[in-house]
Amino acid sequence: MDWEAAARELGLRRSEFLEVVGLFLETSGADLEALEEALAQGDLEGAAARAHSLKGAAASLQLRDIARLALNLETAVKDAALAEASGQVVAVREKLRELATAAGP
Repeated sequence: MDWEAAARELGLRRSEFLEVVGLFLETSGADLEALEEALAQGDLEGAAARAHSLKGAAASLQLRDIARLALNLETAVKDAALAEASGQVVAVREKLRELATAAGP
């Protein structure tokens, strides 16, 4: 990812952008856990809301891959396609790990 370009697009310095990405990673991890819990409890509305929130946060930071996966996840949940939703959760989690590695300490 081009951190400089993403930061510029949002009117931030690179260090500020990476700080915001760090906050996104913290909150998105918690959101994904809450989404999984909602799915386990059969709360499709709650799971869809979490996926929607994750999608919006990722899109606002120009994290297009994560936003796309979160959209797929939201759609799967709304369609009650639980096997597909589970696969999308795994895909989102992997992209979050990749982002964390790329953003570095």
